Amino acid sequence: MATHYHLIISTLIILSNILPSHQDHFATTPPLPILPLPSYSQLKWQQREIIFFHHFGVNTFTDSEWGTGKESPKIFNPKGLNTTQWVDVAVQMGVSLSILTAKHHDGFCLWPSKYTDHSVIGSPLQDGHGDVVKDFADAARAGGVDIGLYLSPWDRHDYRYGKTIAYNEYYMGQLQELLNKYGSVSEIWFDGAKGPNAPNMTYFFSDWFAMVGELQSTINIFSDAGPGVRWVGNEKGFAGTTCWSTINKTALSIGNESIVE
Repeated sequence: MATHYHLIISTLIILSNILPSHQDHFATTPPLPILPLPSYSQLKWQQREIIFFHHFGVNTFTDSEWGTGKESPKIFNPKGLNTTQWVDVAVQMGVSLSILTAKHHDGFCLWPSKYTDHSVIGSPLQDGHGDVVKDFADAARAGGVDIGLYLSPWDRHDYRYGKTIAYNEYYMGQLQELLNKYGSVSEIWFDGAKGPNAPNMTYFFSDWFAMVGELQSTINIFSDAGPGVRWVGNEKGFAGTTCWSTINKTALSIGNESIVE
């Protein structure tokens, strides 16, 4: 009897080591994150790896990086403009996002803004009826490429620049035009560059960012300090070593070259 009893106990011990426990039926739960996590848009931006940037405007016809704001719109006279060709090159290169300078520091607008005549309205392009932003957005959409738009805060042409309320209203009006009229926009650029002799100007960044988020909920916002993506400290086409994705935001401010390589 004792031998039979010990045999039963031994069998139960062996079975308990072989059969899975109740807890073994469940997958291991993932650990809680210990670092800031990227948003969906930020993660997609990282995965793109290569982005095209089209700096196109009156500077194309004056061979200058920064325009003066005094250029006549009539000099903007692209002949044979083919934004589909731009997109075709992007697709061939495996590029999934292209950004266009809708307005650079010279203040000239590549779309017919209702808030100024310093735009394609005054140019020979399609007898004043052209819209480069629309052509670009339509071509990109047809080619399966996402678009981004650059709208310079510094405006060397507009008379409202330096008048805080008037210019912020002007700028936000143009933001509304760009983010309402041209479909989905994946990235918006707020360049902090400004010449040393430019008038003092306070930008209402918080209001701008809030409006952008309301009009385009999945957009990435670029500036010197984000909040979506940020400047890496140079314009050489690559980041310095080492450039971390996470950064202390209190060390950054828009318009200050506070990031160094």
